Amino acid sequence: MPGRLWRSGLLGLRSGSAFPQESLNLLGCERGFEGMTAKLLVVDDEPRMAETTAVILRRAGYSVDVAGSGTEALERVRINSPDLMLLDYEMPDMEAPEVLDSLRSGGDRIPFPVIILTGARHAPADQVVGIERGATDFIVKGTDRQVLLARVRSALRERSAPSGTVVRGSLRVDAARGEARLGERTLKLQRRPLLVLQLLVNRSGDVVTRSEILEGVWGSSYAGYEHSMEQAMHQVRSELKDRRWIETVRGIGYRLVVQA
Repeated sequence: MPGRLWRSGLLGLRSGSAFPQESLNLLGCERGFEGMTAKLLVVDDEPRMAETTAVILRRAGYSVDVAGSGTEALERVRINSPDLMLLDYEMPDMEAPEVLDSLRSGGDRIPFPVIILTGARHAPADQVVGIERGATDFIVKGTDRQVLLARVRSALRERSAPSGTVVRGSLRVDAARGEARLGERTLKLQRRPLLVLQLLVNRSGDVVTRSEILEGVWGSSYAGYEHSMEQAMHQVRSELKDRRWIETVRGIGYRLVVQA
């Protein structure tokens, strides 16, 4: 099957590796994915690696552009913002966290999903740094082609989900606009804290377990992300300015308690 042909690690090819056209022809052209015409930007300073990834994505029906450095990526974003970016962690001019900081425009949430691709920097600490800076996901180069495409589809679905405004007392969360308001005040929340608040609001009154929050917001139950979850919860509580809104259920999780 095509997916098995890629388990040898085509995404992890080095510049000197063979890249037979026959392998590409076996990929086929996948159709029917959400966001089939989405614009993706692949950022990698290794041209052959970047093109390998781009070919996979184009064969899946996406429109793909390539940038060879963090600086070039930021220039392309200013000209024409993509729907999703796949960003190499280590590049000569800028590492992924620096690119993410620049995309945040002074602390605002990144306007599109960013998936970090890495060859060497995949320790838990590196993943946490990337996600805390606003990355959506973290994938090791060499990951199966089907897994890569699934992660891309998932990130695009999250961005385009037609969620409406949810109101709980004086708290209003508009997921489609990426905005939360308490009365007349806009809450200054980065992407992950906003998603945490949205999850709690949607299940107002219920206890949402820590593992459910990790799976729902970080896409993984990996315990290494718990520090990030606690930081996100701290930011939400700080913006709400009233700790009664979010109750900690010791040893289990959290519950939104609507205040007058």
